[in-house]
Amino acid sequence: MSAPENTSRVTTLRRLLLGALLACTVALVGFAAPASAHTDFVRSDPANGDVVDGPVSQIVLEFTGESTEAGDGFVVLDADGQLRRPNSVVSDDAKTFTLNFDPALSGGQIGVRWSVRAGDSHPIEGSFSFTAGAAVPTTTTGATAPATTSGATAPDTTSGATAPDTTTSATAPDVTSTAPTSSAPSTSADMAGMDASGSSPNASDGAIDMAAFLEVDTSRPGETTAGVGRTVTLLATVVALGGLAVAFTTLRGPTSEIEWLLRGVRLAGVALVIGATIEYVGVARIAGDPLSSAWSSSSGAATVMRLVAGVAIAAGIAATAIGVRERTPRPLSAAVDVGQDLATAPTTRRSGNGQHSASEDQEIARWVPDRRSVLGLVGAVILVASFWFDGHTVTEGFRPLHALANSVHVVTGSIWAGGVIAMAAIMWRRRRRSRPSGALDLVVRFSSIATVALGAVVAAGLVMALMVADSFSDLTGTAWGQTLLLKIAAAAVAMAFGAWNHFRLLPALEAQPDDAGLQQMARSTVTAEAIVLVFVVVTTASLVAAAI
Repeated sequence: MSAPENTSRVTTLRRLLLGALLACTVALVGFAAPASAHTDFVRSDPANGDVVDGPVSQIVLEFTGESTEAGDGFVVLDADGQLRRPNSVVSDDAKTFTLNFDPALSGGQIGVRWSVRAGDSHPIEGSFSFTAGAAVPTTTTGATAPATTSGATAPDTTSGATAPDTTTSATAPDVTSTAPTSSAPSTSADMAGMDASGSSPNASDGAIDMAAFLEVDTSRPGETTAGVGRTVTLLATVVALGGLAVAFTTLRGPTSEIEWLLRGVRLAGVALVIGATIEYVGVARIAGDPLSSAWSSSSGAATVMRLVAGVAIAAGIAATAIGVRERTPRPLSAAVDVGQDLATAPTTRRSGNGQHSASEDQEIARWVPDRRSVLGLVGAVILVASFWFDGHTVTEGFRPLHALANSVHVVTGSIWAGGVIAMAAIMWRRRRRSRPSGALDLVVRFSSIATVALGAVVAAGLVMALMVADSFSDLTGTAWGQTLLLKIAAAAVAMAFGAWNHFRLLPALEAQPDDAGLQQMARSTVTAEAIVLVFVVVTTASLVAAAI
């Protein structure tokens, strides 16, 4: 490969690198809206804007996931501008709720406001309205007619004062409904004081404006905070797990380089603690719980587990390395000594005065976790298990199967994405220190685990998507589906970079392992793939809270 051709390819790769960064930035800005809760409102009967001929005694509301009443629950504003609660709320599956009203709702526009809490503790609110026809007139019977003229004509009454009560008890229910429903409570406390008939015992003559009643606050305090924390924790998860995988399976180099990589893993543990703390505060605000008790919810427990895992990883990963004299991996298309550039690479080991001896510079080592790293490895296990307790794992599909698929997805996705990020960092570090990049050695070693990880990521992701999505329209008509499609597209771009490295770059490196242009090309493509994979992680953070 000629020098001009190498220069041209490097320029092209740099442009691709810049383009990948720009595309990911634009996409992130476009999808920066706050994520909605996991459970979403599906429909109502009567629906919003419906006109019903007669009175309505039942209202049905349906949600995508299991929910419980929260806040004010279900409240109705009748045609007279008075608040009413249903006499009873019936649900067989915690997804469809039937509200029963007696007396029935009638006489004009009816407003309905609802507030529920999803299975993952996210509260959601909404409102709609419909028009109900007038009540059927009640025919006055002969037995009650004399009672309306005077107290004297009613033989079972003692005075005229009692006659109206007798009349009221004998007439149609719509007459009795007017007195108790004349109240207009405007706060949650007032609505909580309504009696069993759905009316407030504290009568007042005020009426509530329908437009004001239908206005619902959708700002969802805490969503942005939780989203920022979730993004930080996912990025830290990927870097920590991927860094551990590369240190154990791929990296063969100076002891100082292994120490440097594991120091990055420990820093990821610190970032995990910070992200989990931020997410915990957001989860508490979303649920309206005090910080002291937010851990008792499923999503709160998940953030606490990540915080504990972060502490364990930050404090419990030891950089224990041993020297190796083993064969380097055989390339897929040619038999070359891919380790020769590292065999003479200077290897550093910290001494008491911070200097490195010449003998240490000739050693190549690999990381071997021992009992000093047990705490950190236990933290990694806790970190993976934390994803069983939030997101759609809690609300969708058969939970044990979903949890298993989620664990596979988190581990293998972190190995793939975090491994690529770690390799890019190692290559750039070697360049800054004027050492051979060992690009061929790294790519060949990593390709074996990356291939397995990629297949597992696709399989686990497919299983989870089938459990979450009920139909193809969920992919195009919901926030969750649209975010998933964006993630798939970005992952496909990352796969394309990986395929190019495998089928085009590797053969070229095998033929010319010391070519500076090819080394630069390897750094650029791996870095571009890392940037795209960071974007994939960010979209995954949005998927955790996107509605389906």
